[in-house]
Amino acid sequence: MIRLYSLGLLLPLSIPALAQQPDTLILHRVGVAVQPDSLPSINYPILSGILSCSIAGVPIKPYYFTPLLPLQEQLRQVAGVQATPYSGAPGAQVAVRIRGAASLASNAQPLYVVDGVPVFQNTFRVNTTNMLGALVPAEVQELDNNPLMSIPSEDITSVEVLKGAYETALYGSQGLNGVIRITTKRGNTGKPRLRYTGYGGVQQARNRYELLDAQEYGALRNEVAERRNQPVPYTPAQLAAFGKGTDWQDELLRTAAVQEHHLGLSGGTATTRYYAAADYLNQQGVVLTSRLRRYAARAALNQQLSQHLHLEATGSFAQTEQRIPAYYALPNALLTPPTQSTTDNPRPGYYVNPLDLARQSYQAPAQQRLLAQLGVRYELTPGLTLDVRGSLEQATLRSRSYQPAFATMPAGENGNLTLTYRQLFLNPALRYAHSFGGERHAVTASLEAQRQDRNTTAEQATYTPGAGGMGGNGSREQYQLNFYQLTAGYTFDERYQVRGSLRRDGSSTFTSQDRWSWLPGAQVLWHAAKENFWNTAPARLDAWVGWGRTSGAGNQGRNFLQLPVPTGAGVGQTLPIFLPELTQQLDAGVEADLFNNHLTLTAQAYARRTTSTFYVPSSTLPAAGTTQDTYLRNRGLELTARSSWQAGKLQGSSQLAAALNRNRYESNTTIFYSSPYHRTLDGQPIGTFYGLRNQGLDATGNLRYQDVNGDGQFNFLDQQPLGSGLPRQLLSFSQQLTLGRFEAQLQADGMFGYQVYNTSLQALDATGGFTNSSSRVLSRWTPANTATEVPVAGTNLPVFSSYTLQSGNHVRLSALTVSYRVWEKEARNVQLWTSGLNLLVLSKYWGYDPNVSSAGSDNQQAGLDAGAYPVARTFLVGVRATL
Repeated sequence: MIRLYSLGLLLPLSIPALAQQPDTLILHRVGVAVQPDSLPSINYPILSGILSCSIAGVPIKPYYFTPLLPLQEQLRQVAGVQATPYSGAPGAQVAVRIRGAASLASNAQPLYVVDGVPVFQNTFRVNTTNMLGALVPAEVQELDNNPLMSIPSEDITSVEVLKGAYETALYGSQGLNGVIRITTKRGNTGKPRLRYTGYGGVQQARNRYELLDAQEYGALRNEVAERRNQPVPYTPAQLAAFGKGTDWQDELLRTAAVQEHHLGLSGGTATTRYYAAADYLNQQGVVLTSRLRRYAARAALNQQLSQHLHLEATGSFAQTEQRIPAYYALPNALLTPPTQSTTDNPRPGYYVNPLDLARQSYQAPAQQRLLAQLGVRYELTPGLTLDVRGSLEQATLRSRSYQPAFATMPAGENGNLTLTYRQLFLNPALRYAHSFGGERHAVTASLEAQRQDRNTTAEQATYTPGAGGMGGNGSREQYQLNFYQLTAGYTFDERYQVRGSLRRDGSSTFTSQDRWSWLPGAQVLWHAAKENFWNTAPARLDAWVGWGRTSGAGNQGRNFLQLPVPTGAGVGQTLPIFLPELTQQLDAGVEADLFNNHLTLTAQAYARRTTSTFYVPSSTLPAAGTTQDTYLRNRGLELTARSSWQAGKLQGSSQLAAALNRNRYESNTTIFYSSPYHRTLDGQPIGTFYGLRNQGLDATGNLRYQDVNGDGQFNFLDQQPLGSGLPRQLLSFSQQLTLGRFEAQLQADGMFGYQVYNTSLQALDATGGFTNSSSRVLSRWTPANTATEVPVAGTNLPVFSSYTLQSGNHVRLSALTVSYRVWEKEARNVQLWTSGLNLLVLSKYWGYDPNVSSAGSDNQQAGLDAGAYPVARTFLVGVRATL
């Protein structure tokens, strides 16, 4: 049983300072045959690094990633990984889900590990009141950009996705949502090499809403007035003079410039290797006045101090500067009548023009992130190594907010905040690897520990522009995570491998009786192709079964739940409650290299159960005063086919990945009202939309809904599940081609089996006439046009229903890059390239993009689109040179 405790219950933790296992998988690959790429002559200098997925500890052939597309969006190449940006804003966060939804938490992100150290485990949040039944978009609550902005893609060597039962168990109380492990560049032995990569380009909103022009809007207003027996607002002469009117999307959306420049220096000797780099990114946003600038620097040193002693040190610093216009500036512009000009103010003192809102109401956050790491490795005896790693991560966010003139309030600066986060990390580890018996037996073992000390501070103030009387508040939190871990592995005759881990985690967040938890894992692996009874075995045939336990107890700063609490007459608001969920996962898989390693097939199946225990406090709820266990179950299947091939001078590498996931929430009494549009219900998928089911129009052109209880009325008693915002199927395809000096790379993705609710369409698809509408209302019901699904003029849509709920099914051409090596001599070369990102989306979705998550990484509110910022289409031209 897991008990729940309030966020911020900080108790002293009297346990030794011991540490986490960051990189055990490399050690456990003893006795595993690694197959080389069958086409070693293929070279992709336009590509920055390698993206891989650890399957039972067996390295697999790589997926290549490009520095142009955001890293998290390239994770879709791995079967079972969903990457959904919060919006298209520059620097926006990305919700990454690995094998579906594992958590009920409001910010369920995977664990990021950079060079062996867990990082990015805090999200800067402003003090916002989250009332039950109100949608507060994640980008309003989280004034934080994507933490991977601090690591330029050119500084990354490889990325590894850990999703298996055993691999995630190695990360214990931080592995609940999967692990993404990033390795940054180090220097190479040889003479110094200078590398420059730079590009410039433009971004445009890929799609726009189809809205009524001024004449069409005026005709709708007149029709509404006639139906209500009111004077029409516009004469025929006025309608004729309107023309197209103001295109508010055209006023707020723009073609935006983007450029990035990266300069790196690397080299070294047999005992010393070094790497240093600097990066500059300048990106205008496609929404008026938005922008992002980033400055980044990184250095790494590897030093062999003696035959047995090795030292490595890395340091990085990044600063981002943003301007973020008011979140609802663009949605408000969509609703503004096209009959209104950009200088009109129909309600002086009570109305803000959308252009003024974008120009005068904004946040100006500046964020600094420092990451410094030091590692020492000493070989005590052959096979026995002492490894000690320490790090400091520090992030500071300072932001000023500005407001437009409104009523008697002047325009200007009206608030500021400062948020800081610091993590100290220490990880001593003793590792052992040895083979004997003529290499038939191989054993590995490690004993390690970790200590993470974290503290956060917040200072926030609001005030009237140009006046005194500043009012503010502040807070400070400290917490600590420790663990011990023992791992062991045995391989016999390179055929049978058994691995196990036993981890004990402790967190200062909990009371003494609930502070510690055991999180073990185990795996059995069979290298079947090495068996003597195979006459014509594949080059490699591996089968495995794994089991492991993880939890969210170590994800303090992220893994919280907005829990309903009683106020007065009942449940009126929510509070953030820390959520230490416990997960068990069982998976099995098989992988084979066929046709002389030209084709690799991988199949995996998994079942996962997350358990949480809640105390039901309100007398107005069923089973009040008791504890209630809830379960979130996931099961799925993942298939991957990778091939390397050659046709004459054309060489290529292709990959197709597909994943199927089903999840179900189970609880007899606990229901979460996570948004006005979602409920988390027993027997239903998480992220289920809940509302009225549309049944078309009646004889008078009004919407009809399914009368569930048969009382002849349509109200909340007739609400029912309408589908989930989480996809059931994921699909991706990637292709690399080389022909002489020409190279090309393509990535395409698809998501299927989910619903999207666009909150703007609640008004845009209405025919009420008070705001502008989508072009859909042109086919509205009239006595002469009854064969339609659009209601009669004058209809508002105050109730959430399936009428505005849409399928999110889509296929996307995410990236297409073509390059040409214009000059090369030994290790030196110059390469030109052009690239297009987010070029094409095949979908019936009416909004800007079907793959956005306005509620952030909250699984319970998946599928919400506030339409606040379009995802852009990007065209780039660049150069890469190594000298």
